[in-house]
Amino acid sequence: MKVYNVPVVFFDLDDSLINKDANSLWIRWRFRRDRWALVEAALALLSLYRAYKRGKVTHTRLSNYYRTRTMGMTLADYESSVERFFHERGQLHIYPQAASLLFAYQRQGSRIVLITGADEVVANAYGRELGVDDVISNRFDTVNDTIRGLRKPLCYGKGKVEMAKRYLEGTGIRLGETAFYSDSHADLPLFEEVGYPIVLNPNAILTSVAAERSWPVLDWR
Repeated sequence: MKVYNVPVVFFDLDDSLINKDANSLWIRWRFRRDRWALVEAALALLSLYRAYKRGKVTHTRLSNYYRTRTMGMTLADYESSVERFFHERGQLHIYPQAASLLFAYQRQGSRIVLITGADEVVANAYGRELGVDDVISNRFDTVNDTIRGLRKPLCYGKGKVEMAKRYLEGTGIRLGETAFYSDSHADLPLFEEVGYPIVLNPNAILTSVAAERSWPVLDWR
């Protein structure tokens, strides 16, 4: 695995550093513990995932999903549930190769940033386990410790570009000097902005794009 000499390297999470998407892992875990997860699963599979495949995930759609996902929970309740989920199931899906690649970047002094569409609680759980420097993710909009949805911008599509640029503000580092690893065509906006786009465990669309643009490809599957 080639390691690029960059000051900052961004990594996607779902199907990139882990071998599934975190939402589907969560739903399967919840299904065995809470009947409400049946409703959650239906909403996710029939609405959210189809929208994702079409590249049409919207703030409203994703906020509605999270209101359903956390119904009856405070933010503190959700954090406790995610902690149990992570230790019982979530951490088992980290690619073994991820640790080696992250360590190589750490050893050369690159700053490692997880940039993911997962929510902040799930993303931070993976970030701590992976030992990354910072986490950029979807952030909750809360009122009195109740989750009302997600804040804008979404960490998705062009929103990832905006959030990555905001992260670099004041550092003197430009996106063109950074690297980015991801599996999904939904991340094409960020791929096109960084200096070193590396395709990791790509879906079919991104595989085709990578071939056209001669982007390097890693496949750990």
